Amino acid sequence: MQMRITGAHVLLTGATGTIGVALAHRFVRQGARVTLVARTLEPLQALGQATGGKAFPADLCDPETLHGLVGRVEARHGPVDVLVNNAGVDATGFLTDLTAQDLRRAIDLNLTAPLELCRQVLPGMLARRSGHLVNISSLAGVATFPGLAVYGGSKAGLTHATSGLRADLRGTPVGTLTVEIGPVVSEMMNRIGRHGPSDAAFARVLGARLLTHLDPDDVARGIVTAIEQGRPHLRLPRRAAPIAAMTGAPRALARIALSGIPARAVTQRPETRSAP
Repeated sequence: MQMRITGAHVLLTGATGTIGVALAHRFVRQGARVTLVARTLEPLQALGQATGGKAFPADLCDPETLHGLVGRVEARHGPVDVLVNNAGVDATGFLTDLTAQDLRRAIDLNLTAPLELCRQVLPGMLARRSGHLVNISSLAGVATFPGLAVYGGSKAGLTHATSGLRADLRGTPVGTLTVEIGPVVSEMMNRIGRHGPSDAAFARVLGARLLTHLDPDDVARGIVTAIEQGRPHLRLPRRAAPIAAMTGAPRALARIALSGIPARAVTQRPETRSAP
């Protein structure tokens, strides 16, 4: 489903992160109106001033803040045309070295919040017969790396859930885009690099040129282009795309095998009779 960015209202989470900043600038240059969501107010306001985007501070791990967030954004800035779930956290380390709070935050931010925001924004998109859902996942959800069990697991869940959403939305005017990216030069990669086994794993795949460090501006450009072209997937770097696509083969086969089955079956429920 192709989507015109010029004039569209984009809701962007994780706006002050490395990719978020690049996306904010790219969307604005393409003529979009952007609502910028992040937890910390000061850098969010600075980004808003630099781009012309509207700052909307929110901690997506707080259930009360997350509840009704799309409605509050739309009441202030108008209907959301494109939702970009970019917020995420790494939670790097051996499982027993992480705290229960580390686990909750990773799952909440990487999986629960994106799906909840999709749930909130979808009714309006379907009613307006226009919209696009963009979920930023990771190649760590495709291949397993030491120290990234929680991060990779949460991103694998997001990729799989987005594939399910795509199936549910077949035949509707709402599109989806799953973005699976490799290492980006960022503070997150610096944190991952401080965990010895993770650092060694990335050094090996980078040395073998299976992956390359991605430039945030290139990633942002690719995402915006993929939205406009209506592509269902974007995998970067491109050299890793064939491997990532292999893991999606079962989902692709399921889509083919189950084609024609409506996402919402209309059934007649049997009457409930009380026992004599």
